[in-house]
Amino acid sequence: MANFSFQNKTVVLMIKVAMLGGAERQALGLADFLKKKYNCKVHLVTTHSNIPTNEFHEFAIACGINEIHYFGEPSLTIRKEFSLLNLKRAFRALKYLSKIKTEIAKFHPDIIIPFLNTPSKIASLIYKSVGAQVTFWHQLGLDNYTFDLLEQKALNQTPFIVANAANGLEVFQYHYKIPNEKLFVLPQYVSIKRTVLDNNSLKIKFQIPDEAIVIGMIAHYRIEKFQELLLRSFSEIKTDKKIHLVFLGNKDNSEETLDKYNSIVALSKSLYCYDKVSFISGESVEEVLNCLDIGVLVSEIEGTPNVVMEYMLYGLPVIASNHAGCVGLLEPSEFLIQNDKNILRDKLQHLIDNESLRIREAQENTEKIKKFSIENYINSLHSIINSAS
Repeated sequence: MANFSFQNKTVVLMIKVAMLGGAERQALGLADFLKKKYNCKVHLVTTHSNIPTNEFHEFAIACGINEIHYFGEPSLTIRKEFSLLNLKRAFRALKYLSKIKTEIAKFHPDIIIPFLNTPSKIASLIYKSVGAQVTFWHQLGLDNYTFDLLEQKALNQTPFIVANAANGLEVFQYHYKIPNEKLFVLPQYVSIKRTVLDNNSLKIKFQIPDEAIVIGMIAHYRIEKFQELLLRSFSEIKTDKKIHLVFLGNKDNSEETLDKYNSIVALSKSLYCYDKVSFISGESVEEVLNCLDIGVLVSEIEGTPNVVMEYMLYGLPVIASNHAGCVGLLEPSEFLIQNDKNILRDKLQHLIDNESLRIREAQENTEKIKKFSIENYINSLHSIINSAS
């Protein structure tokens, strides 16, 4: 598809849920940019829920998205077996695909941009039927695969695959044997602008002591995020300085997130550091970023994490697990680490004890993040679409 451009196009953005995680923030930021810069008409489709969290709703309105389209939760797994259950699965899948094709065709889309694997699966199966010129498989961080017949078919039909870090391509290379010419790495962009807010009032709001060095981890309260590791490392720091730890997530997303939130609160009490920790749920990312002196992200796996980009945008030194996406953002850095309690404790201690080091790291991160702009992202996506289609 030579010379594809977003100018004046109709775009369908397809996400899983109306919850403001990294992928959803990317989708909404992209909607705002495409509407303003390229005069696009943008439709937002959620595949698993149309009930937005408050923070999602507010961010969506700010990005010019006033309506969420939802056509029922998909049933899209057909196993490689002959059974009555599998026949029922096939019937449900075909019924869902027929319905969503009929509805999305009414938008007359030029391109469908999915976020995460299930939306990518749907987009690849339907894009030709709804008249779209192009779509792609969009792998972002930790996500699920079904390894079923429909996933295989979708991957055979998708024009190309984009991952935000090299490790996101491994399953396509080694399990699905997708040719290298269809595989691309495209780190996402910083989806927020830096906003300077009143630090003193925010510290009062979040119960952060004055003059404390504030360490923060902004991440979902989910099992693959290692808040417990950070809490244990923090509890072992020896310093005469005031230090404070902040966690931000949304505990009310699910039973899992509430359980995780309650477990780290309980852990802080058992480690005797509860009074030095603020456990925050559902508050503005920008407000918390304004309070931090050090940003941390330790986790099981990442693509290119939005929050690390946001730490860098806000001029923070960053300690992060040395996943490929984090390395791509921060290298070279001595603060890309293994998920080890002692290593994390020592790196925190090093930054707490050395103000000049914190300033140097902050300055370097501010420079590194400049290349991860939405303009550069769209230019790269244009190039990928035109070279791969």
